[in-house]
Amino acid sequence: MNNQIKKSYKIVTINGVKISYLYRSRLKKGPKVSIIFLSGYKSDMLGTKANFLDTLSKTIGYEYLRFDYSGHGSSEGKIEKQLLSDWINEAYLLIRKKLKYPLIIVGSSLGGWIAFILLKKLQKNILGIIGIGAAPDFTNDIIKNLSSTQKKRFIDKGYISIKSDYGEKPYKFTKKFIEDSKKYFVLSKNLKTKTKIALLYGLKDNAVKLETQISLLEILKTKNAQLTILNSSDHRMSSSLDLNLLEQTIKNIIKDTL
Repeated sequence: MNNQIKKSYKIVTINGVKISYLYRSRLKKGPKVSIIFLSGYKSDMLGTKANFLDTLSKTIGYEYLRFDYSGHGSSEGKIEKQLLSDWINEAYLLIRKKLKYPLIIVGSSLGGWIAFILLKKLQKNILGIIGIGAAPDFTNDIIKNLSSTQKKRFIDKGYISIKSDYGEKPYKFTKKFIEDSKKYFVLSKNLKTKTKIALLYGLKDNAVKLETQISLLEILKTKNAQLTILNSSDHRMSSSLDLNLLEQTIKNIIKDTL
């Protein structure tokens, strides 16, 4: 890990857990806009997209914050003991305590789900949401796709192990995590909003289905939502083409504030 980055970490304690974050102030020439990046499951604030947004903030000048959920990266906690409620609360409190301007939430995968949960909580203060391979309600999909053998094992052991293309070990979700997540399903109810929504999706995404993105569009009762599909992109959406699209999407949302 880059020692300079490590030294620049700031710490905030939330529910007794030390959460690491990186913050960049708005430049004087920059738009009065804040951006927060919400990473995916088992990802962190030093990923390609998070770093790209940091570099972009030096050019455009927006206020920028990225952090590690509890159990992730440099933050305290064990991932198997955390709940979706914890990560939502951490994002919510950091937004309320640290960011000053109308907000754009950039959420990748799990972060995309959290972004839409926060939209309900902070609607008036959110300028835009950019979902990158957004994965709302993914625990519902996990349960629905279990075989009878897997369901029995889940009941007996109290957790589910799911193979992933993005980690050496299977992802482990406890029954407590699954039950907690049910409180935050967003695809079962219409959501009226005036916030600008941009969904970015790669057709080679093996983790999240295109149908999930379409379901999101269907529940969003707004004319300000759009879905952009890139033919050659995967779930990470971290290629130069993907990052250029992310940059243009941010500029399109910001331009009306200038």
